[in-house]
Amino acid sequence: MIDFYFSYRSPYSYLILPRMLKLKNEYNLEINFKIVYPIAIRMPEWFDDKNIFFFIPFVRDFKKKAKNLGMPLNMPIKPDPIIQNTLTGKISKNQPYIFDVCHMGQLMSNRGKGIEFAYELSTLIWSVKNWNTDNKLRNLLAEFGEDLDEVRESIKLNSKTLKEEIEINQLDQKEAGHHGVPLNVYKGKYYFGQDDPFNELIDTLIKDGLIEDFK
Repeated sequence: MIDFYFSYRSPYSYLILPRMLKLKNEYNLEINFKIVYPIAIRMPEWFDDKNIFFFIPFVRDFKKKAKNLGMPLNMPIKPDPIIQNTLTGKISKNQPYIFDVCHMGQLMSNRGKGIEFAYELSTLIWSVKNWNTDNKLRNLLAEFGEDLDEVRESIKLNSKTLKEEIEINQLDQKEAGHHGVPLNVYKGKYYFGQDDPFNELIDTLIKDGLIEDFK
């Protein structure tokens, strides 16, 4: 089993999703999908004095990676799941989107659709403007046999439990040895990132006889 830690605001988490789904669906590996709140929620101080210019190289990097992977990605994302001052890096205390997104994702994970739903919702977030409209979310949920109104009511009724479940994931992530995403943990070792560390994970899975190849 692979523990896969994922954030809905991480572009690199989004970009690794097709490969994680491939491991699950084509190679029949058990992927334990674990949502964590973005680092902006867990460690907002990390962004102190990091303005938009600090992130330009990262933006260029994940744009290039998205193109190489053939995945849609349009910047800037609107609305950003995290409200943040791009000039100062300061994270707003008012966050109208990210908790709804994470709790919806956790609810879907509890219903056995977590990683698949994460891929579809993340594709919306990272490629479509106004991804959070009722119409877009309703259509997306309908693809999974879910109703937006019922999902929102369930989130409202179970918000405390959903939050606790995500916080438990975060504690597990710390115990695994790293706070970043995407993070895979296999046999007590963590693999942080979606380039060389993921390839190292694949090599380990091949050596263990769980997969023969990965293309």
